[in-house]
Amino acid sequence: MLYDETCGFCVSCARWLEAQSTWVALECLASGGEEAARRFPELRRSGGREELLVVDDEGGVYRDTQAWLMVLWALEDYREWALRLSSPALMPLARNAFELLSSNRRRLSGWLHLEDEAVRQHLAREAGPPGAPKCGPDDAACRLPSLERCGGCGQPLVRGREFCPHCLAEVVARG
Repeated sequence: MLYDETCGFCVSCARWLEAQSTWVALECLASGGEEAARRFPELRRSGGREELLVVDDEGGVYRDTQAWLMVLWALEDYREWALRLSSPALMPLARNAFELLSSNRRRLSGWLHLEDEAVRQHLAREAGPPGAPKCGPDDAACRLPSLERCGGCGQPLVRGREFCPHCLAEVVARG
């Protein structure tokens, strides 16, 4: 499964999936990561960061709702749900549910305070070993999100946020 590693909701879902019991092997890869680029170069060109992708062991590619159902099918506790949701009667419901989650995943990340953690992990992976060259805002090839700093503690933030969740809670508590 290839997921958007710059999305807190996606990162949290990938972590949850990795902790589940599966009927078949399930590997979660960051769509913008080196491993995904090495193993699936043709998918990187298709702009896979904006969609959920699943590649089966025979090379079949599933996108969006079909990918979501394949992931559910791989899980011991959710295979029955995958079979139900893929039926002709419930497929429109599954498609609508996936599209609702997918189109609001950034907003969900903010509401659930997941974006900061995902961005920190992404920055740590992209930074590489000490002394490695860094990309920056003027680098057209840079895949890092535009960042600002928290007004309270200085942690990196996604553009448009003034405080990290911890500092925001303190500001709200003070009134």
